[in-house]
Amino acid sequence: MRNALKFVLALIVALALMLAVRAFIFTVYTVPADLSKDFRKGDRVMVNRLLRTHFNRGDVVIFGDSIPLLGRIKALPGDTLSIGRDRYLIPYRCCDRCPCPDCHFYLVKTDTAELLVHQFQIEGKAFRLFHLPW
Repeated sequence: MRNALKFVLALIVALALMLAVRAFIFTVYTVPADLSKDFRKGDRVMVNRLLRTHFNRGDVVIFGDSIPLLGRIKALPGDTLSIGRDRYLIPYRCCDRCPCPDCHFYLVKTDTAELLVHQFQIEGKAFRLFHLPW
């Protein structure tokens, strides 16, 4: 009886630890649509939630408030964007009043659009777990 109780307790602790790691450190998502030749619809990606800063061009990230979206970083803070005849600078900081030193915007390309994403909306960097053959 005592061994069974120890086993159940160890199982509960392991399950709680696994759920905590999945919720706060690593999460797995399914790619909703073709992003590029590297990420196709149905592929599984793992998101490292600890990597939420210092992104580079080409990094794949998960972002969004209510629905998670997958996108590739196209432009960094300080880059200039040309839209038609107009030119826009992606600011290094969101505004002068913000005390946060890591308050950046990134231009992220999804399967359907290019969006200006605030750093706090990014959940983390995504890495492909496996690629579907079809």
